Amino acid sequence: MLSKKTNNADVNGYCCMRFPVSDLKKSVDFYCDVLGYKLNSADFQFGEAHVALKNGNGPGIFLMETKPEDVTQLKFVFPRSFFITSSTGHVTMVELLTNDLLALHERIKQAGVHIDTEPVFSNDFGYFTFYDPDGHYIRAVEERGVISN
Repeated sequence: MLSKKTNNADVNGYCCMRFPVSDLKKSVDFYCDVLGYKLNSADFQFGEAHVALKNGNGPGIFLMETKPEDVTQLKFVFPRSFFITSSTGHVTMVELLTNDLLALHERIKQAGVHIDTEPVFSNDFGYFTFYDPDGHYIRAVEERGVISN
């Protein structure tokens, strides 16, 4: 085990998943028409859509239109690292929802985990990114005003 738990900051759910896509409309059509997701919101000019399961189970998926040249190439940090990528080199990022972003960041930092992005806050949420021990890229998110158990 890397570190003893020293505070009450726990991951308490999944915020969402983010999938880079090359054609947003085509991807929305696939997720909604083929797989049966519902479209929660879309901004085709901005290049992002949010789809979710019709029954509300599981995390939603944000489809983000990106060009392969706009994706930062992540370097392998750990010897046995791997990322799930598409043929265009896109990397999928998992987002975890936390009840206390700064406390979780401190606990991860104290455990010696490689932190990619230090905490950033906006009006509605805060986040930071890090790699798990196998090199998987993770973003921790705290949504302001969200009450969690």
